[in-house]
Amino acid sequence: MIANRRMHWTAAAVAALLPLCCFAAEAPAVTVLVVYYSVTGNTEKMAAAVAEGARNVPGTAVVTRKVSDATLADLKGADGIILGSPTYFGDMAGPMKSFIDDWHLKHKVNLVDKVGGSFSTGSDETGGKEHVILSLNLAMLNAGMVIAGPVHDRYGMAGVSAHERINDAALREARSLGERVAKMAQRIKRPAKP
Repeated sequence: MIANRRMHWTAAAVAALLPLCCFAAEAPAVTVLVVYYSVTGNTEKMAAAVAEGARNVPGTAVVTRKVSDATLADLKGADGIILGSPTYFGDMAGPMKSFIDDWHLKHKVNLVDKVGGSFSTGSDETGGKEHVILSLNLAMLNAGMVIAGPVHDRYGMAGVSAHERINDAALREARSLGERVAKMAQRIKRPAKP
C-alpha cells in the first residue's frame, strides 16, 4: 500500500525546501580589521581608503579602528589585519608599537595565518616610510601572519606609503592594498574547490 501512495507537493512547499537542500548556505564573510594611528588626519585618510578597497570585495566585512580603540575581540575576529602608521624619525609611531607589543605580552592572541598588510605616511618623499612598512610587516610575520601588499605600487609587494599631502595616487594604492588583503583572506578562509 505504501508504494501506491503519491506525494503531492505544493509550489510553496517546494520553494520552502529548495534553500535547504539544493543550494549551499552562503559562506560567512571574512573580516578585515584596519588599525591606524593618526594625529594630523593623513594616516586616517589612508585608513579610510584601505577600508573602502577591502569593502569593495564581496563577502568582506570591514572594521576600522584607531589604535587606541582596537580590542582583543577585534584581533581575534579578523581574518585580515592592515596596520597604518605615520613615520616618526624613520620609524612607526609609539602607540602603534605598543599595540603590536600587546599582541603577545598583554593579549596572548594567536594571529597565525591571518593576512596582514601595512601602510605609512610621512612629510618627506621617503624619510623612513619604507622602514615603517617593513617594520609593521616584520611584526606581523613574527606573529605567523601572511603578508600581502598591492601588486604594482610604489614599494611593490611590501605595502603602501603616502606623502604629507594625500593625493589620488596614494588613495588608489591604499584601496588596492585593502582589496588584495580581503581577497587573500577569502582564499585562505574559503579555498577554491578542486
